[in-house]
Amino acid sequence: MALSIVPIGGTVGLSVDLGRAYLAKSLLQEAVDAAALAGARQYHTTNSAASANAAARSVFDANASARLSGAAPVIAMNTSTKTMSVSATYDVNTSFIRIVAPTRNATTVKATADAVIQNTGLAKNLEVSVMLDVSVSMGQSSGSPGLTKLQAMQSAAKNLIDTVVQTSQTPYASRVALAPYSSAVNVGGYFNAVTGTAPVGAWKSVVERAGAFNATQDPPSTNFFPSFKNMQSSVKGQYVSYVKGLSNSPLTATIQPLSTNKTALKSSIDAFTTDGTTAGQIGTAWSWYLLSPNWSGVFTGASAPAAYSSDVSKVVVLMSDFDYNTYYQSGVGDMNAQAAALCANMKAAGVTVYTIGFQVDHNLANSVSLFQGCASDATKAIEATNGTELIAAFQNVADTVVANVSSSIRLAR
Repeated sequence: MALSIVPIGGTVGLSVDLGRAYLAKSLLQEAVDAAALAGARQYHTTNSAASANAAARSVFDANASARLSGAAPVIAMNTSTKTMSVSATYDVNTSFIRIVAPTRNATTVKATADAVIQNTGLAKNLEVSVMLDVSVSMGQSSGSPGLTKLQAMQSAAKNLIDTVVQTSQTPYASRVALAPYSSAVNVGGYFNAVTGTAPVGAWKSVVERAGAFNATQDPPSTNFFPSFKNMQSSVKGQYVSYVKGLSNSPLTATIQPLSTNKTALKSSIDAFTTDGTTAGQIGTAWSWYLLSPNWSGVFTGASAPAAYSSDVSKVVVLMSDFDYNTYYQSGVGDMNAQAAALCANMKAAGVTVYTIGFQVDHNLANSVSLFQGCASDATKAIEATNGTELIAAFQNVADTVVANVSSSIRLAR
């Protein structure tokens, strides 16, 4: 037994070192992929190799800053082949290999990516709805110097808008919608169309739907809030006061339907303040409603969602810590089940779902399950631990979403 301890310990130690190297390799590949896509898109927009190289370096640094400290990319924009190449190496310190091989203090991992520009313009219409957390905890520090969580999210969301909404809207349109949420969702001027009644005072927030409709895209004409509609005015005021007292959702953060107006979308984001708790199931629902053609009777004209078809790509981006803690029509735990059902149903309808988990508590099984399970696949569940990583995560999603519907940019390696 004494003699066996040495080879067993060596095997365990080798496994630990190789596991760390594998994780670093995966993170490094994500960083170079994102950098190559960002650089190619910048060149496609500006026709400037210097600008493309700078964009690629910026995105790489944002991805590598916290977890790959010291990694430096090699970036080259080939203007003849219209290919952005990014490669990088990273030395992973070894804890056990150095015991048996003292000269091996580190093992080196490498990642390479090429993003190729082939044609120009989008190949189909693009609709992106973004769920944004404005609960009171978003006023805290993001873990990155000088940035609160709210500020990091605002910067990240505005960058996404700049990337997704194309300058040219012909022959294909690219639109973004916003679904801010805390302990309720403020629907602003759409309150009457949604509930069938005028708001009470300035409060225009709604809670989750009840019963069979809480995980569907059925339009509000299908008894959206039957109990609310049928209340007498005096009781209705009491109900609003009750819900408002629980929710404290910010009056400054209202939903914005699909739009190509970058200035208006970003101004809406700049106005966000924080308050309230986290009812993510309500935010999830509204991120789908803003894209659903079933809601074209509420969101009309230039904001009307297109029909589901092969000519349009519909994408929902859910940003949260996924610790949902507030409910009204449902019961304890039901908000998690409702959010999961909404994700499953929107994916079944043809919506691609990305999740951006911001400081997810891995000790909470429900949070991890929602973060991972709501995404369309494992590659679309992206985690951020600080403000810098949050900004990078949004940019990665934006670049990928555009690349996926573009005939011009693809990862070749």
